[in-house]
Amino acid sequence: MTPSLLRNFVVLFDLFVILATTTSAQGPPAVSGETLTTRFWDCCKPSCGWNGKASVTDPVRSCDKNDSPINDFNAGSLCAEGGSATTCTSQQPWAVNDTFSYGFAGVYISGHDKELENFWCCACYQLDFTSDPLKGKTMIVQASNTAYDVKANRFSLAVPGGNTTSDTCAKQFGVEQTVFGEMGSGVTSLENCDSLPDALKPGCEWRFNWFNDTLYPTANFKRVTCPTELTSKTGCIRKDENASSSLSPAITSALVVASFVALLLSA
Repeated sequence: MTPSLLRNFVVLFDLFVILATTTSAQGPPAVSGETLTTRFWDCCKPSCGWNGKASVTDPVRSCDKNDSPINDFNAGSLCAEGGSATTCTSQQPWAVNDTFSYGFAGVYISGHDKELENFWCCACYQLDFTSDPLKGKTMIVQASNTAYDVKANRFSLAVPGGNTTSDTCAKQFGVEQTVFGEMGSGVTSLENCDSLPDALKPGCEWRFNWFNDTLYPTANFKRVTCPTELTSKTGCIRKDENASSSLSPAITSALVVASFVALLLSA
């Protein structure tokens, strides 16, 4: 092989690597904006846990009263008469370090009234908090629910003891409703978390430790690829996670063929 031919092969290999990297650099559709965050924990079946809500591998996993996964995605919510499905206790927030946490949320993104849950169910979003005392902290959350109470950008974080709206949690765990705090606000102190069922205590404590018991913090949000840390707990992955591509396969193939022709002509 002549030096010039070897050099051409090296150039062609470099071009192929660049093209392969470019076409594989895929990710979810770009979605971003500003939002207000709230909190809730109602022990209901996640809204994104029903069949047909979005194009996903499986709906968000639900559990029974004993926190065992339910395989029937059509099972009714414990919040409704005769229902048995509730939120799995694993779908609560946890801190990775002092500035980063994972969690789940009820989501509403304005401008998508026709798509609604088909647009956000099981998508993951990075929340960069912009108000004190959380400024400089970040969460990645998966949309397991929908915040239907507003028609503006909203991320309602799933936090045990964070906001009680019904007596479903008392029914699930067989305790007094007062254990979960005041209606509309939840428990009022870190010490109150000790009264919650053991499975819910970590998320409650997270609220007062990492989250600083902050009320209505603001954040910038953007959609990101869902990490396995979250999808392993919900079993739900959107089918548009790798929807975008810089170059189409046809263009890539044409460029590679053209490179080979150029190589042969120069040999």
